Amino acid sequence: MKKTILSLICFICFLSSAFPQTRWMRLHPDVSWKYLAQWENEHQWLTPARIGKLHFQKHEVGRAREQLEAAVAGGAEDGRLLYELGYCCRVQDDNDKALEYLRQAADKLAIDDPDHIYYFNSEYLIGAIYEERDETSRALSHYETALLLRPDTPVLHYRKAYLLHKQGNLDQSLNEIEEVIKLSPNSGAAAYLAGILSLEKDDLAGGRTYFLSAVEKGADPGAVYYCLGYISSREGRNEEAAENYRKAIQAEPDHREAIIALANLYYEEEDLPRARQYYEALVKMEPGSARRHYNLGVVYRGLEMDEAAEKELAESRRLDPDLAFLSRPAGDDVPELFAAGARLQQEGKYREAIEVYRRALLSDPFYLPTRYNLAIAYNARGERTRAIRQYSRLLRIDPDFAPAHLNLGILAYEKKQRTEAAFHLRKYLALEPDSSQTDLIKRYLHELRGW
Repeated sequence: MKKTILSLICFICFLSSAFPQTRWMRLHPDVSWKYLAQWENEHQWLTPARIGKLHFQKHEVGRAREQLEAAVAGGAEDGRLLYELGYCCRVQDDNDKALEYLRQAADKLAIDDPDHIYYFNSEYLIGAIYEERDETSRALSHYETALLLRPDTPVLHYRKAYLLHKQGNLDQSLNEIEEVIKLSPNSGAAAYLAGILSLEKDDLAGGRTYFLSAVEKGADPGAVYYCLGYISSREGRNEEAAENYRKAIQAEPDHREAIIALANLYYEEEDLPRARQYYEALVKMEPGSARRHYNLGVVYRGLEMDEAAEKELAESRRLDPDLAFLSRPAGDDVPELFAAGARLQQEGKYREAIEVYRRALLSDPFYLPTRYNLAIAYNARGERTRAIRQYSRLLRIDPDFAPAHLNLGILAYEKKQRTEAAFHLRKYLALEPDSSQTDLIKRYLHELRGW
């Protein structure tokens, strides 16, 4: 990171690099930090105020540090001087020395001048160094001391919220962010972060309230509308979700996550012409991604654009000859959702399992195990038409997915659809000639007079 000595925006960006980030903050890192930079830049409360000030103003930190170290070596024990020396070390990334001098400064100032801003600053910077070192408990201790000195400092409540979140304490973390909102009521970014924490608590209603407030207060519309779209999709309001995703893309045309979400949503609704538009956009954004070309090829296949489909599928195979990505879900939340759906299915809770699988498919509609289990769950509930639809969509993604051919063949056999049953059962045998069910399938085919 290129440093400028008095640019606290850059300084805050440096400090923020060590923070653990949630999925949402990973997607929109700027939203999480820009209001902190604004506060600290406006107040300039970390900047040394006296010894070496001219050198700081000239960006001559090295010379300022030399003079301050000479003063300490000469016996100076002033807490303010020790703070400024610690600050110099901090700016130069010499954090071991910074910690040494800042601790000394805090100890001296706590006794000699506890109301001085440098006592607060020392505690703050000590906490920041510990935070970067992942010493969360120590960092929290120093931040809490700083808050006792100046309880109305939003940046401290914010940092405390992050550390509490890291410890898994979502309730207290949200309480700290709400304190930030009280102290900076016009901060759209703070409202956005409160919405993020609500989502992590699975509080969709609370998240919507915070995000709508964030919109009114001028938060990044791309980030906010994406989250609102996610909430709407979770609640089954797909039309509303699509509208919010479109607003996110309108505000940020290259909003990758919103484009993915909208493409997947339209695909799941079988609105293939609209899905095509967004999958094509993804291929343009990521031309080297085998997954993107494959997904677009599947959409073209569904639209009976056979030549275009084969071109995209061939490009996918060129980029990844083994199509290894098909065995890895694209969405971060898919493995957890798939496992949850499987547990519910094993317990015979098919309706609940179906809802979980459908949610997983909005994150990755091309992950075959999810769609296969969804088809089985529909069939177990007696919803044969929906089961058949899911098996057919499986074969659109992978025409050689043998279990789908077997189950479609059996369902067609039960419905006395002889031609279709024979086609799928024969296809299954061709794909799985050593199957343990070969004899049973041959008997079916014999009965169908199609062997």
